[in-house]
Amino acid sequence: MSCLFAAKKSKLMKKILKAFVPPIILHLYYRLSIHSLRKYWLKNKSKYNLDNELKRMIDFFIQSKSYDLMSNYWNYLNVKNLKQIKEQNIENYSTTIARNYYTWIDISNEQIEQPILNVQNIPILEKVKLYKKQVNMPYADSMKYNNLTYLLYLNLKKLDLLDKLNYLPDEGYLTYNDPYIEINEQNISQDKINSIFDYENINSFSSFSDKKNILEIGAGSGRTSQAILTFNKDLKYTICDIPPALFISYERLKSVYRNKKIGLLYGLKEEELINQISNYDISFIMPHQLDFLEGKMFDLTIAVDCIHEMDRETIIKYFYNINRFSRLFYFSVWKKTSVPLSGILRKYSNNLDYFSNDYPIPRNWEKIYEKDLIFPSNFISSGYQIN
Repeated sequence: MSCLFAAKKSKLMKKILKAFVPPIILHLYYRLSIHSLRKYWLKNKSKYNLDNELKRMIDFFIQSKSYDLMSNYWNYLNVKNLKQIKEQNIENYSTTIARNYYTWIDISNEQIEQPILNVQNIPILEKVKLYKKQVNMPYADSMKYNNLTYLLYLNLKKLDLLDKLNYLPDEGYLTYNDPYIEINEQNISQDKINSIFDYENINSFSSFSDKKNILEIGAGSGRTSQAILTFNKDLKYTICDIPPALFISYERLKSVYRNKKIGLLYGLKEEELINQISNYDISFIMPHQLDFLEGKMFDLTIAVDCIHEMDRETIIKYFYNINRFSRLFYFSVWKKTSVPLSGILRKYSNNLDYFSNDYPIPRNWEKIYEKDLIFPSNFISSGYQIN
């Protein structure tokens, strides 16, 4: 009991300190070299036993203009991610790094309210192994993950979308010791379910049936990308991200779509990049290369759960570029959030409130879709026609 009390007291003290320490002190603290991905990587890369492609990718990224577009928050997270890779190998990213993407364990009331309201009167009829101990996950976290996964499954069932699970293979979704539970003798993960939710929302905004070229910004592990390409096999697909996420999604889609022509194009410039994107089925680029794209070359640009983690000036830059090269834009964000570690003074920090127009939507964009997400239920999705 005394150990538990001490742990709770320690967490409370951290919260109190964070609340009262001036923002400028926190800002300066997180700009120290220990929180700089560039400085950390140059100092420690010889200690890493990584795939050579990932090493080259990080080497290129930290010297590119894409590095300057990364928020302090993701600077901090990527140092943390590399330390996790060093400790547990990249093969276990699904229970370490993925928790920075879209694997949910600890959740708040506002995030879980709607999924519970949707199914609170539905009886449990499935054969579900709810007490599975997940790989590399403690028992308490396993229970949280399992219960949330089953809750999301029931929401998928209520929407009559369970049949789509039959098309999402374990390959890709369960390749890296990914957590999952068995429901009716089928392997079910949060990634599979949330990818279907995302797919249905995007397809409701604008059907994939008449699309040819798609750009996804911030694809993370590539879960949504895999779902979209599973249900629409003839799309040309470009992913824009930073490492190590860019490498993880590349490895994932390369292993799943062995017959597709897949290219790492992050080192190319301007005209060469545009030509090469047209030559590949799936292309991987970095954020600074968006400056090279033009001419409405994408029918649809997607940004799921990433725009709200950018600094405000970076969001403006992304929207400026999307305005140039895309016909449609879909994104999902927290309804209200603040980007951690951004802003020197609290009133100038990166507070992002969707309903207060904190996302600088260009005047020529026409909103034609808006919907609250089922989960997390404090997220909202929005779709625009770019005129």
